[in-house]
Amino acid sequence: MTQPKLDLLSVLVVEDSSFIRTVLTATLRAIGIGRVEGVASGADAIRWLEERRAALPPGTAPVDLILSDLVMPEVNGLMLLRWIRSSPKSPDKFLPVLMLSGAADRQYVEQARDLGATDFIAKPFSAQTIASRLLFAIARPRRFVLAKGYFGPDRRRADKPVAMDCRMTAPSEILVVHSASKARGIDRFPVIYFDLPNRLGAKAGLAPRDPVPTLPPEVLAAAEEEILNRAGDYAVWIGSEVEEMGRRVERLPREPDAVAGLLAQVNRSAHEMRGQGGIFGYPLITHIAKSLYEATRSGLTTVTANEHLLFKAHVDAIRAVMTGRVSGDGGATGQQLLASLEVAKRKYAKATGVG
Repeated sequence: MTQPKLDLLSVLVVEDSSFIRTVLTATLRAIGIGRVEGVASGADAIRWLEERRAALPPGTAPVDLILSDLVMPEVNGLMLLRWIRSSPKSPDKFLPVLMLSGAADRQYVEQARDLGATDFIAKPFSAQTIASRLLFAIARPRRFVLAKGYFGPDRRRADKPVAMDCRMTAPSEILVVHSASKARGIDRFPVIYFDLPNRLGAKAGLAPRDPVPTLPPEVLAAAEEEILNRAGDYAVWIGSEVEEMGRRVERLPREPDAVAGLLAQVNRSAHEMRGQGGIFGYPLITHIAKSLYEATRSGLTTVTANEHLLFKAHVDAIRAVMTGRVSGDGGATGQQLLASLEVAKRKYAKATGVG
């Protein structure tokens, strides 16, 4: 099997968590990507793309692929994706964009798909998942579709039809555009297919009919080791995050005017932890943080005593996992922690309607 020349490719990582951004860039380098850049937000990504476009010759792609988190402050991954696909300032509207998020709920996946995402990767992720999705995007790019209300990779692999999708259009109403086409009369067609050459595949040394490549086991093992080696750093890093979350929860009953903002911050932190724990061998963190994320996402502007105790029980459970370094399922200790949390949820959520 032909091994792709990944060292010739470049990837832009867009992730607001500095720790996860570092892990992703290290993982991509470990699987062989030649140039990996990282930025902290969608706004930073837009600035980076615009600056790269200005510094390069016309028609040169600023980067080969983007790996972007979905939930970020101010300019999130969906807003970045919309800018790439539709803005006149976008340097490459056909740029492959892989969305990454701990919020792998159906609504988020559908939003990303309908804005033109190339693929969606759920956190917690592994080096194997990152590598396989990236290699598929390189070797098997879907043709792009322009239709009313949509521009992006063909969505026909979705489970159900999408409004105004090309599947609802007669063949005579579809124009196919190739790289050498003049595309005359383009405005007369409600749907346009862009069957363009596979630039990334050619750059990586793959022929059009080559199978989707896989990486040698030793390369994947080294990439997975790169992630696992950071588990200790994660335990230290998340400690400060948990303490900050705990301080915000403690402020809730004392600062009623700040409840909405404090809960939004707690919810955001829970979302990040939800996607991170399983990556570094702490699936209990993912489980508990998901429960807290769901409990704090209802747009509360006031907090009852029971709600406060419910949120505090979640924070205490996360703190116990990290203080005790309770990795994996935690055995008897892990089961006891989860059982205690379930008792708290039944006790406090019954009176609050949460859970």
